[in-house]
Amino acid sequence: MCIRDRPWRALLARYMSSVARDDYSYTRPNPRRGDPAVYPSLRSQQVDIVVAIDTSGSIADREVQEFISEIDAVKGQMRARITLLACDSELAEDGPWVYEPWDEFTRPAAIKGGGGTSFVPVFEWAQRQDRYPELLIYFTDAQGKFPKYEPGFPVIWLVKGKAPVPWGQRIQLN
Repeated sequence: MCIRDRPWRALLARYMSSVARDDYSYTRPNPRRGDPAVYPSLRSQQVDIVVAIDTSGSIADREVQEFISEIDAVKGQMRARITLLACDSELAEDGPWVYEPWDEFTRPAAIKGGGGTSFVPVFEWAQRQDRYPELLIYFTDAQGKFPKYEPGFPVIWLVKGKAPVPWGQRIQLN
């Protein structure tokens, strides 16, 4: 299946287009070029995304690897700074892992889990940062404890299984 055939990737691409800060810049030309004309150039800022992976006991290692592969595909399509969090009932000790747009995306060796599921630590972490993420993407089976309140930033839940989510955009992954 090609990347465009994944409905969640199409939704993400539409979202990224809406938040991308493409704008024209009219900078002064380099005087050494000898051309006095000022030409516009299109500048695009990167988007900051937090990606969380459910590593609870209900998620098999092959599913975690599938999640990692999907994140790698997303990273290859857009100019995004990805902050990766792994969480079962607590955040993984060695995280977060940050990947700049130019970094190669690889699975961190420390992604472990196997406990119960709470989504609360991820949202608490995101809300303690200097600024909110432009988007939080959560790969999960949606079987766990959700925060009581919807956060002040957009959330996309990529769900394997049939469990509902209380808020945000739910997209069926399987």
